[in-house]
Amino acid sequence: QAFNDLRRQRPCVLWELAVAQSGVPQYLGSPDDLKLLLMKARNRKTPQHGYRVQSGNRLSFQGRWYVCPGLLSRLRGREFDLYYDRRDVGVLYIFVEGEYVGEAYCPQLMGGRVSEWEARAMRKHDEEQRHLAREQGLPVRARIQDEAKASRRRHSTEIRASEQARQWDRQRGDIHPAIVSEQLANIEAKKLAPPKLPPARPDADDARPVRILPVRKM
Repeated sequence: QAFNDLRRQRPCVLWELAVAQSGVPQYLGSPDDLKLLLMKARNRKTPQHGYRVQSGNRLSFQGRWYVCPGLLSRLRGREFDLYYDRRDVGVLYIFVEGEYVGEAYCPQLMGGRVSEWEARAMRKHDEEQRHLAREQGLPVRARIQDEAKASRRRHSTEIRASEQARQWDRQRGDIHPAIVSEQLANIEAKKLAPPKLPPARPDADDARPVRILPVRKM
């Protein structure tokens, strides 16, 4: 700050001396007026069917959604002012005709104080991560689509084969006479029948001679 020739000191030093002597002076006006003085204003209007308002309970501000159940639905179609602190953009102060009526909160920024610059950096980082995830997901999406197409083609082939077999079964009586049909039925029955094994018979004792091994005695 520039040096004050009249008071022979810088204003910041004079302020510190005054605070040390008498304390910080209190604001005598209305708290709402103090918020108006300390915060930056942005006019925002919620039309009857606006693009940035959904279901009458959400407000879009600087690319983020703010909610205030009940209040925004009552303010639909009316013009109001939004005030916010650049050091904490998680909350918006709503004023109607200069009178404080309520606050709107951002669900994404709840749980701490987030400044306007931090919110902008977070949005930029989210965009980069979203773009990276989209780039990494392209090969996986292409592979899933190829597998779906191959499965669809295989399913279509199976359907055509079953339909052709059904058509052949319907025409089998017209193609083959009765004798041929009986022979084919017998052949199919033999194919489906389990093989018959001869009954098990134990071997004779002489067929397997037992060899007695000598035992060493100590």
